[in-house]
Amino acid sequence: MAEPDKQYTGDGSDNYIDAAQKTAEAAKQIGQASAQKAAAAGGEAAAQGAAAGAEATANAAAAAVKAGMEGGKAVAEIAAGTAAGGPWGAIIAAAWAMRHTLFKVLIAICLSLLFVIAMVISLPSIVFNYIFHTDPTTVPTPAPTDVLVIFEEMSETVSDCVTGGYEFSRALVEAVITASGYDYELSSDATIDHGCTSTDYDVCYILAAYSASMMQKGTTKGDMKSKLDAVAPFMFPVTCEVRETTVTIPAEDDDDEPTEATVEYLECTIHPFDASVILAAFSIDPDAPYNQFNIRTGDAIECMALSLKRTLYGVTASGQVPPIADAELQAFLDSLGCSPARKELMRAALSLVGRVPYFWGGKSAAGWNDEWNTPKLVTAAGSSSTGTLRPYGLDCSGFTDWAYKTAVGHSLHANGSWSQWDNSYEIAEPELLPGDLGFLDKPGAVPVNHVLLYAGMDASGNKLWVHCSSSAGGVVLNSPTYVKYYRRASGIDLDAMAAPGTAGG
Repeated sequence: MAEPDKQYTGDGSDNYIDAAQKTAEAAKQIGQASAQKAAAAGGEAAAQGAAAGAEATANAAAAAVKAGMEGGKAVAEIAAGTAAGGPWGAIIAAAWAMRHTLFKVLIAICLSLLFVIAMVISLPSIVFNYIFHTDPTTVPTPAPTDVLVIFEEMSETVSDCVTGGYEFSRALVEAVITASGYDYELSSDATIDHGCTSTDYDVCYILAAYSASMMQKGTTKGDMKSKLDAVAPFMFPVTCEVRETTVTIPAEDDDDEPTEATVEYLECTIHPFDASVILAAFSIDPDAPYNQFNIRTGDAIECMALSLKRTLYGVTASGQVPPIADAELQAFLDSLGCSPARKELMRAALSLVGRVPYFWGGKSAAGWNDEWNTPKLVTAAGSSSTGTLRPYGLDCSGFTDWAYKTAVGHSLHANGSWSQWDNSYEIAEPELLPGDLGFLDKPGAVPVNHVLLYAGMDASGNKLWVHCSSSAGGVVLNSPTYVKYYRRASGIDLDAMAAPGTAGG
């Protein structure tokens, strides 16, 4: 498998190039975003007027133009979240550069009408109804009018619902083990919990699916939450299998010999998030025609989700790499001839493939981070993305550190690939085992270094690496050919330790 892009991107900490210049550029971009936000008052008036009809839109747009002119700012924020620098902002900025006021008024009117039409078709009403009041009866008073504030509020609601589903499955496993009559301690230790490291849900998709299911009318946060809560028991499926093992029973008397007995126990598995529950929660048939438009409902939802991501981030960012299905992941792990700890490390690392985006300077604690895939400002200097909004995720050293912390409870040091180089030792190519480190080059030899985790060999004999790559848009499993150095983490014996994380604690 060839790498999608030969761009060598690093981790947001290996800042060997012109950090001062990048910091200045970031400050400039942040200032521009603040200036655009200052124009929101006029933009909001135009958008609310557009929802009431063409004549009201014209009046409101004219007022918005006047407000924007008096403030010395363009009303870019009415056109789909200009903090991310999307195409709408560029169109309006170009129109505003023209000299004649009347022409500017006409442009504002036309773009306001066009945007409301586009919003109704391609942006989730559960977010934008708060701003444009296309369905005023469902907008709470007072309500936020900032896109990012609304999105974060909705994201928190979705996260709470998914957390409730995970807690339900954890409680179900406990109840089944307790009532089963099988050995409780062995059953508890045998629990396999994929849910804690594989939370495969996309907030933008969920908001789009809910809005589409309501035909963009009557959407409320409370209704969405109640429908998600109703499918909580099915979010993280649980399966159980009876296993048996031989245990040693100590002798009752000193003269007796210990005996052995066969004991049965349950091996319960909490599977990763089942994305199909979203369609079930909102009673969606993805193949059904969507409203009066000549499009499948499933395609309409995808379009809404991508439009929301572009509105929030300026790019769709994640989604270039498909996630690895649970069955596929298990089959891959079963094929590895390595220690349990190394397999658990691979399980954690591969669980993020296609699910967590690349974010310059992104670091996270062990376990799933609810902030992943939510909009954050890139603050680490040294990247072209510095000072822009991006869906939050991990950089290359943040990913390798996260995998080690999550799987085996040891940190690789997340403050840069150079630090991970210093805390590892060189090994020969034939010594490579899953979980070992690969590096693009020695620290200082390249402007920005890159670190990867070795994952084994594919059917053609190519080395597989799992890593967080900006060229791939996030965590990916592929076969890049640029890896020059192979190293193993110091002070972490993956071949001798047990596999923390395989049992639910």
